[in-house]
Amino acid sequence: MSTEQTATQAPSENHTFFVNMDFSKLANDINNGDVAHQFNGKGRKVTYLTEEQELTYFYYSSDSAGEDKITPPFEMSDGDTVTCSLQPWNNGDSESNKAKFKWKNILQNRFDLHQVSTENKAQVTYKAVITEGVTETDNVIINIHFKLNGDKFSIAWDPQVKIKK
Repeated sequence: MSTEQTATQAPSENHTFFVNMDFSKLANDINNGDVAHQFNGKGRKVTYLTEEQELTYFYYSSDSAGEDKITPPFEMSDGDTVTCSLQPWNNGDSESNKAKFKWKNILQNRFDLHQVSTENKAQVTYKAVITEGVTETDNVIINIHFKLNGDKFSIAWDPQVKIKK
């Protein structure tokens, strides 16, 4: 890398956001058929949440208390990292707080997010890596597992991440 390139590149940033999920509402809606699902053959109910369903079952925040809500799409620069923490939606539902949950992996990573570490089961860090020719928000399908009242679930969704140069 030349000196000129180094001078024009911005330093990479570290971002953090929290995914506040209503585990009990989601589990109930899957169990009663309001949210379509399949079985994976290992006793786990698997579903993909659309953008509209995301609003019903979880939201993003920039703080662990869940008060500073943020809305996708998320824009990151090439080389930035983002740490995502999964936690129960603080809506007074004690059932949601009983859920056992963890990040599983990226199901579909067509482009720009690469998992670099898992700090613990509820926290994962991704690095943004620009892909040439990509100009739209990428399809990065993220997957989590959770268990509530003996039922096992696998939930996937697209957090709408856009990597910019």
